[in-house]
Amino acid sequence: MKILLTILACIIVGVACAVGFIYSGIYDVSASTPDNAIISWAIHTTSDHSVDARLGGINVPPGLDEPKVIQSGGRLFAQNCVVCHGGPGLKPTDIAQGLNPQPPSLFRATRKPWMEEMFRFIKYGVKMTAMPEFGKTHTDEQIWEIAAFLRQAPGMSAENFAAQTDISAPKPVEAKPAGD
Repeated sequence: MKILLTILACIIVGVACAVGFIYSGIYDVSASTPDNAIISWAIHTTSDHSVDARLGGINVPPGLDEPKVIQSGGRLFAQNCVVCHGGPGLKPTDIAQGLNPQPPSLFRATRKPWMEEMFRFIKYGVKMTAMPEFGKTHTDEQIWEIAAFLRQAPGMSAENFAAQTDISAPKPVEAKPAGD
């Protein structure tokens, strides 16, 4: 009985400490402050396992390798995603620079995109990040098109990116001669 009371007391103290921490305002939630390593680990581990547990029912449709599907996905990426994720040859936007956590680099050459996971991230978004859900505003077909484009993204050149998205890197501004 004494062991049971000790366990119960520890649970009550633990809950009281957690509630006290939550209401204290001690933890800085501003985007300019990186998360504590333990908090970051807990959030990312929870997110990874949550996504993995929900991938089973997602079936990749055929035809996602078609150039017109990839091109359509590139245009959708340009309209909805480039502001945060950027692209080859593009300078990060002010919005992207202010996000915490930083959006993943989708064009990193070593990235190994997984279609089901990309579909899930795009359709449902990710809590406690700036990744919104697009399932309310886009059809599954459109989301698969974006995923098809992103499957091609690792190592993509600036020229290929421009061709797929209709976005080109800004041209350097030429200096005007003095007196003009």
